Amino acid sequence: MSDDLDTALLAAEAADTTLLAAEAADTTLLAAEAAENAAVYGYSLAGAKLATPHDKAVARAGYDVHRAQADTVRGWLIARGSTPPPAAPVYSLPSAVTDDASARVLLAAIEESTAAAYADVIAAAAGGAPIQGAAAVALQSAAVREARWRTTSVPFPGLVGRLSS
Repeated sequence: MSDDLDTALLAAEAADTTLLAAEAADTTLLAAEAAENAAVYGYSLAGAKLATPHDKAVARAGYDVHRAQADTVRGWLIARGSTPPPAAPVYSLPSAVTDDASARVLLAAIEESTAAAYADVIAAAAGGAPIQGAAAVALQSAAVREARWRTTSVPFPGLVGRLSS
C-alpha cells in the first residue's frame, strides 16, 4: 500500500513540476513576443534617425527580422494553446531618439533586450526542445546585431546587468 502511495505522490509531484515548467515557458515566450514587438516599434523610430543610407538599410533588415521573429514566437504560443495579446500601439523607450548616436544606443539596447528575452526562453524550455534551439539562434542573431550597433561585443549577450561582478 505504501508503494502505491509513494508512486502516486511522485506522479503528482512530476505533474506539478511539468505544469510549473509549462507556465514558466509560456511566461518567457510572452515576454519574448513583447520584446520583439517593442523591437519592431523601436527600429521604426530609430531607423529614421540614422545618418547613412547603409545604416538605414541595415536597420530595415533588423526591423524585418524582428517582425518575422514576433510572428514565429506568436506561432509558438498559439501551438502551446496560449493566446498572445496584440502588439501595443506604442512602447516606452529607454531614452529619446534625436540623432544618429541616440538611434544607435537605442538599437543596441533593443538587441540586448531581445537577447535577454531569449536567454530566459532557453532557461525555461525543456532540455533539447525545438523552441530552445530556435531561441538560442535568435539570441545569437540579436547578439550580432547588438555588436553592430554598439560597435563592440559583450561577453554574455542577454545577460548584461544580470550577472554580479
